[in-house]
Amino acid sequence: MFLLISISIFAQKPQKLTSNQIYEKIQKLNFLGSVLYIAAHPDDENTRLIAYLSNQIHARTGYLSLTRGDGGQNLIGPEIRELLGVIRTQELLAARRVDGGEQMFTRANDFGYSKHPNETLKIWNKNEVLSDVVWAIRTFKPDVIINRFDSRTPGTTHGHHTSSAILSVEAFDLSAKKK
Repeated sequence: MFLLISISIFAQKPQKLTSNQIYEKIQKLNFLGSVLYIAAHPDDENTRLIAYLSNQIHARTGYLSLTRGDGGQNLIGPEIRELLGVIRTQELLAARRVDGGEQMFTRANDFGYSKHPNETLKIWNKNEVLSDVVWAIRTFKPDVIINRFDSRTPGTTHGHHTSSAILSVEAFDLSAKKK
């Protein structure tokens, strides 16, 4: 008995860059800094700042959104919860393709509004989300971390916002310790 098996292997084609894209990548080689912007939700990003840091300063720039925005409102479609999170995740990934930043997330669940970070950190499981932020810092190795929100004023904004800053500050200290 003779058995003939045909295997086709499909690989990604190499990306063909335009001369402008090649020039931009070369410009980034002249700047060795990196910046990580951290906030709670997809709509907390500052695309103008990310684009400036990435394209004008030529810093390696990343955005860590602790949630995927699945607890927010959707005024233009029927998607809610996980489906809304999928849409907002895709929006952030598309924004990073435009502004030149890198996108990261944690496992934090966007459960809707909370008034205080204590409530948020209990529902999020602080240790798990904190470990995600530490991992992002250790992996990205930023020279500068920008918090969108203030960690020192709980209750002045909603709990997710303050929690993102609290976790960022704690993760900064933990990321330098031996694993």
